[in-house]
Amino acid sequence: MKKYLALLVPAAYLTLAFPALATTTSINSPCGAGEFSPLCNLTAGSIGPLVGSLLQFIFVIAVLVALFFLVYGGFRWLVSSGDKTQVAAAREHIVAAVIGLVIIFLSYFILTIILAFFGIDLKNLSIPTIPGA
Repeated sequence: MKKYLALLVPAAYLTLAFPALATTTSINSPCGAGEFSPLCNLTAGSIGPLVGSLLQFIFVIAVLVALFFLVYGGFRWLVSSGDKTQVAAAREHIVAAVIGLVIIFLSYFILTIILAFFGIDLKNLSIPTIPGA
């Protein structure tokens, strides 16, 4: 009996749903004035700067996360009270954070050097197009 009741209650609830009347209402386009208006005119030529800004944002976030882990490792070292296992764990945290920072900075410099070799600026990336296509 409980099984039937468990099926009957949701079915009865669904039969009482009112129509949304979506055909009679109009939705304003977000392409007017507002914070999303720059996204309305995206073309193949305007996606490059967006990707460049996104890459820079990702690098900044990665550096902030690595610095947070560095501070967290230092804090763990301070509260370790001289316990050798906790000091070793904190030291591993600090070493991993420093290695992460080195990898982030090296990847940024390598990317900048490769893009400079091809004559591309990270702040103003452009997507190459096929002529005549």
